[in-house]
Amino acid sequence: MIELNQYYTSERTSSLLASMLNVEQVFSCIELSAGEGALIDPITKINNSLQFTTVDLDPANSHKLAKKYPNDIHICDDALNLDLDIKDNSFDLAVCNPPFAYTAKTNEHEKILGKEFSAIFSGSKRIRLEVLFILRNLALLKNNSTLAIIVPDLIFSSDKLVNFRKLLFREFSLSRIVECEHRNFKKTEAKTFILFINKSKPKNDNTKIPYTTISGGDSTNSYFNLDNAFEVNSVSEIDSFEIFRGATSSKLCRSTKEPFHHNYANVDDFSIIHYPYSTQKLDNFKYASEGDILIHRVGRNVGKTVILGRNSVIVSDCIIVIRFSNLGLRNKFIDIWKEQQGFWLTANAKGTCAKSISIRGISSYIASLNIS
Repeated sequence: MIELNQYYTSERTSSLLASMLNVEQVFSCIELSAGEGALIDPITKINNSLQFTTVDLDPANSHKLAKKYPNDIHICDDALNLDLDIKDNSFDLAVCNPPFAYTAKTNEHEKILGKEFSAIFSGSKRIRLEVLFILRNLALLKNNSTLAIIVPDLIFSSDKLVNFRKLLFREFSLSRIVECEHRNFKKTEAKTFILFINKSKPKNDNTKIPYTTISGGDSTNSYFNLDNAFEVNSVSEIDSFEIFRGATSSKLCRSTKEPFHHNYANVDDFSIIHYPYSTQKLDNFKYASEGDILIHRVGRNVGKTVILGRNSVIVSDCIIVIRFSNLGLRNKFIDIWKEQQGFWLTANAKGTCAKSISIRGISSYIASLNIS
């Protein structure tokens, strides 16, 4: 199988997505990055006359799809290739589970972004593939048609992408959000969202978006204030500390053959850990440095905290890194965190089975301590 940083969709999640779509009167559907067809299967059970066009870079996946759905159109190629024989504004529906990764920005990507979105990423050499897949799908849809796309939480909540979200939801209507708590995707514990985006201008009163949380087999329904997606969490930018999370899965970290820190169960809370010295720093990986505070972001040991004792080390996307510019402030935070960690986690860790905490939550907590 070609390694594309794609996390294949579980049957439960694909069935959930299909159940939230109105596909009875839909005639054509595009699925970019189709994988093995997990999103297609439950939709065809609702409407077996729907015509699918699938695109996938992996020949094995395209072969499986062609064999399973011989009457549909299957293309083995890069979904972001603008020379594909697929016309814009031609589909009634789009469903997508794109690769979760950064990629080097190319001239073809600039065309997908268009003038306004290109301006947002003008200073970046890299761009998230999910951003490109969102815009590519929307270009292929007819007006007033719907895209249901699965994205990692950083697309929905990262401060770095706030201007992207502002422009996206100014031009297109976000009609529904589903928060999928961990293990909804194979080979990852990352929290994900399903965004339902309609190719139409949003209405002026379209600020309260239906919001469903799926966790441990249970679901809760509420509303999300869209303005919250446009907030920048300024506390993470203050001079006293820097906070970030790892950028890559444990599988990719392991493939480097380099030391890396993950949410290991066999480390003691508030211990000082050491890793062997590495002679190189790899592109596209995040590193913690000596003295950094490493907090498990997700999993059974959510909130477990260790301090990196020496050297630097790759951190997986299950780790939040806090880096204080002042040693005294760092030690003050550690002392307070030791006392309040349990209470804070009880109030702020989300999820039923696998809990998670957010960078925004930790940042706000540190700011509230007003340590100086």
